Order: sequence, then C-alpha cells, then structure tokens
Amino acid sequence: MTMDEDTSWLDALAGRTESASSALVLEALALRGFIRSQGFDVAAAVPSVDPARERALLERARREGLLPRQAAPRRWYADTRVTFAAAAMVLAAIGVGVWRSTLPPLETLRGVTNGTVHLEARDPPALKRELTAELTAAGVRVSGYERLGHIGIDADLPQPVSSPVAAILERHRIPIPADGVLSVEIDAPRRP
Repeated sequence: MTMDEDTSWLDALAGRTESASSALVLEALALRGFIRSQGFDVAAAVPSVDPARERALLERARREGLLPRQAAPRRWYADTRVTFAAAAMVLAAIGVGVWRSTLPPLETLRGVTNGTVHLEARDPPALKRELTAELTAAGVRVSGYERLGHIGIDADLPQPVSSPVAAILERHRIPIPADGVLSVEIDAPRRP
C-alpha cells in the first residue's frame, strides 16, 4: 500500500470520506460499520469514594486469596522489643533503689553535748535551711548561726511540744529537749 492508499483507508475508517472509490475504501467502510454495530455497555457512574464498595472489594479479594486474611490486632506486650524495654526499666529502677539504700544517710545523729544536738549531713547548709523552714512553718521561732566553722540553729519550742514539731524532730532523729530549748549544730561528715 502506498501512502495515499493508507491515508484514504484511515480516512474511510474515521468516517471522513464521502465516496467509495476503491476496494480499500470499501473495506475500511465495512470495518467501520461492523465496529459501530457492536453494542457497548456503558458502565453506570461509580462514585469516586464509596466505603461500602471498598469493603466489599477487599472482602472479595480476601475470599479469592488475593489478599491475606486480616490478622488480629497485636497487643503492646506481644512485641518483644517493648517487653525487653519494660523489663530493663524495672531492673534499672530496682538497681537504683538498691544503690540508694547503700548510700550513707543524708544526716546522722552524732550525739548531744551540753544540750546541743550534733548532726552530720552531706549538705549542712541545705539541712539548716530545711530544718528552719519546717520549724518556722510549724510556728516555732528559729534563728540560724555560723560560728567557728559550724553552722546550726537555735529555737525555743512550745511547752508542751506540739505534735507537728515532734514529727519534724522525729523525722530528723533529733531528741526532744526537756527544757524546750533546741540547739542543733550541723557538720559535714568526717573523713576516715
């Protein structure tokens, strides 16, 4: 076929010819008539998003084995990484608790000399501030001092000693003075 014959045949197939001049044009017109005589079903309009149809298609694909069956949801403890992480955290918490229990106490009662309670603390100024704040909150007038390398507090306790004040003294392991005059000296721990 030449270029002109091809063009004539394609024009006839497209319906752009008016006369049937050759066998090729007649052939193209016959093919065009056959194609047009076929009935094509035009599909009904399907909405672009249809959740019910999507679920139905997914279920059909699972039934026919195209998709795997839907697995049961996994629990958080089913993941071994999460389980090991939780176990490590518990062990770390236990380890920190054991380690802290082996540390020396924050404060140690060393004794009472001439009515003055002697305490040792890792941070003497912090213990002084804490005792002063607690006793003041309980209604006791407290005065602090620093002399000759020792820091401490003096306080006049109410007679009889109230239960909040007694609880503070007990928490810090300080004996209740018989005369109501509290004198506490706080030193850093002695080096062995």
